[in-house]
Amino acid sequence: MKNVRLIFVLLLIVNCTTDSSEVDALDTSHPQSESQNCVDDLPEIRLTNNGTRNFDLIVYGQDYSTLHTQNVSNATDSGWIQLSSNDIIVVATNDIDYGQKIPLNLSLCDNIELEIDTNNVLIISD
Repeated sequence: MKNVRLIFVLLLIVNCTTDSSEVDALDTSHPQSESQNCVDDLPEIRLTNNGTRNFDLIVYGQDYSTLHTQNVSNATDSGWIQLSSNDIIVVATNDIDYGQKIPLNLSLCDNIELEIDTNNVLIISD
């Protein structure tokens, strides 16, 4: 009787495990987004300069304190910038295109991509 139970348990285990070919057949067309993997991460922004001129990137907090400054050359990006403040103003400026601003209200886990487009205009990327 003891052997019958053991065989029964083994049969249950074999029948309940997935075959590796079944795992490969699972739908992977919708990979998890970064926000689904995020747990209370600070918000981040990134500026990509697709324009024809270099820009100074300045990020101000709600109290107008400077949170980040960086020069972003054309055809480069700033890399991801982690921010401790949720209400910010992003400014892209140079001697010709002075003080383009985008205010943002960020939440935890937000990853916002900004762009200097080919016309040297600061926009939020899609």
